[in-house]
Amino acid sequence: MLLAFILSSLLQSTPAHAGPASLTIVDVRRNITLANDEEPYKDFYIAADASSGLKKNLVVTAVRKLNVRDASGANAVGEILVPVGQLKIIAVYDKVAVAREFTLLSRDDLPMLEQIGIMTGDRIETRGSFIDNSKPKKKKVAEATPGAPGVTIAVLTPAIAPNAAVAAKDLQASATPTAPEKALAQPVVNTGEKLEKVADSGNNSGNE
Repeated sequence: MLLAFILSSLLQSTPAHAGPASLTIVDVRRNITLANDEEPYKDFYIAADASSGLKKNLVVTAVRKLNVRDASGANAVGEILVPVGQLKIIAVYDKVAVAREFTLLSRDDLPMLEQIGIMTGDRIETRGSFIDNSKPKKKKVAEATPGAPGVTIAVLTPAIAPNAAVAAKDLQASATPTAPEKALAQPVVNTGEKLEKVADSGNNSGNE
């Protein structure tokens, strides 16, 4: 009786059909570019075994599970899977597959997302997948070259009204010193020497 009870408990706890593990993005890694012309990469690591069906150049869809609740947030209504974007598998290993972003899906005909872009925790859907053998397009980095055609540098100068120009000219003329003013403004140099010479000349005349 005890052995039968243990066997029945094990059978109840074990699912009748154990399907393949769900494909989930477990990590996202980026490289650090050291030059402007270096290509930036963003790799998505997917937990996948040999029975997942993933292979190189296969384009799959990343979906995100959203929990839907009522307006109060207390009652759960259900769960939905919202497509986020497409990934292209670039390498497959024993338990991990590596993919890169193929395209992001527009939100025009799909539910909105709080966080845009494929991220850790998103699931991989293989239905509707296809093979893409095209080579990835490299992103061109725009470089600014001096004197390049089509580049115009505008220099703005303040416009001076005619009356303002005349007033500025009159002000400059009034500020110019006259000849007597220039004479008064000139500093007196060697005044002591001139006085001494005058005194010497007077003494000499008295001696004579």
